[in-house]
Amino acid sequence: MKTYDISLIKTNGLTTLLVFVSIIFIFTLTLIFSFFENIEGFPNQEKIEYINQALTTIAIMIGGLALIINAYYTSRLSFGDNQSALTKILFGALGWDNNIETGVNNTQKAIEEIVPERFSKAIEQLGNEKIETRFAAIYALERIAKDSHKDHWTIMEILAAFIRENAPVSHKYEDDLQESSKLPTDIQTALTVIGRRDSHKDPVNQKLDLRNTDLSNADLTEANLSKAILTGSNLQWINFTRANLSEADLSITYLCGSIFYEANLSKAILPEANLQGVVLRKANLSQAILYDASLEGAILCDAKLEGAILCGANLEGAILCDANLEGANFEDSNLQDANLIGSNLQNAKLAGANLEAVLLSTANLQDANFQEANLSRANFSGCENFELQQIEQAIGDRTTILPENFKIPKHWK
Repeated sequence: MKTYDISLIKTNGLTTLLVFVSIIFIFTLTLIFSFFENIEGFPNQEKIEYINQALTTIAIMIGGLALIINAYYTSRLSFGDNQSALTKILFGALGWDNNIETGVNNTQKAIEEIVPERFSKAIEQLGNEKIETRFAAIYALERIAKDSHKDHWTIMEILAAFIRENAPVSHKYEDDLQESSKLPTDIQTALTVIGRRDSHKDPVNQKLDLRNTDLSNADLTEANLSKAILTGSNLQWINFTRANLSEADLSITYLCGSIFYEANLSKAILPEANLQGVVLRKANLSQAILYDASLEGAILCDAKLEGAILCGANLEGAILCDANLEGANFEDSNLQDANLIGSNLQNAKLAGANLEAVLLSTANLQDANFQEANLSRANFSGCENFELQQIEQAIGDRTTILPENFKIPKHWK
């Protein structure tokens, strides 16, 4: 089949158009000369001037038309060339994207092939006798957990098991409130890795198991131990500043001397926990379960304990200045010598509680229940929303300091 060059076709079309324009120009000139030649009453000089003006006008029009035609064909040629170049660039880009996609797939495949080897090697090193080798193995497992989503939780469980195996709880510490020895480096490293994990990768309803472990003197600042199981563990002298322990199980744990500044313990389970002397300033303990817990001398200034359950808890000498205790349950608890100045006890349940020598100045006692509570030597001066009915239901004596204009009930000794 015979083929033709596209550029030649376009050139021949332009030539034909120019010839056509030339014929029209010549034909127009002929008509003009004939028209002025046949007009009578005009001198020859004027005829010549009119003819020149007509020719000039026609020449300008023809010239403009020629420029337009030339620009049109030039743009068509340029567009064709640019289109070819654009097509090449587009195909090149598509090829590059395909290369990238292929590279990504190959990289992903390479990672999937390498991870099992790295995983096995790290597990082997985790049992090494040298602490520096175990230290390196823990960080290697952390990198694998970041690279491989499916291995994330398995690695967290392995590290938790490593801690349980190498830091078992000892009951020698129970009556010893003195700061013990430093936590081993490998245990601290494993805790750090667990505490800073990407919790969004954790499976639903899975919990970290760190029960019956000795983690005393650990640094768990801002650690995420939400819902962790720490039952029966030694958690003394630990820095829990801004840590997340929401819904964590801390039953029967020893937390003496630990710092929980701004920590999140909402809905945490702490029955029978030993919290003597702990710092819980600005901590969130809303709806926490603390029945029968030991909180002697604990610092709970500005803490949030809304709806917390503290039935039977020992808070003797505890400092709860400006704490939010709204709706908290202190039934049968011991608050002797506790400092509750400025606290919010609105709707709090204090039935049967020991409030002997407690300080309640400027506290909000609206709708608080003091039925059968012991208010001996308690200081209620300056309390807000304190009513006579509350006094009548409570147990006190003539040493109890009541707000002005309040009479001591007759049944008080």
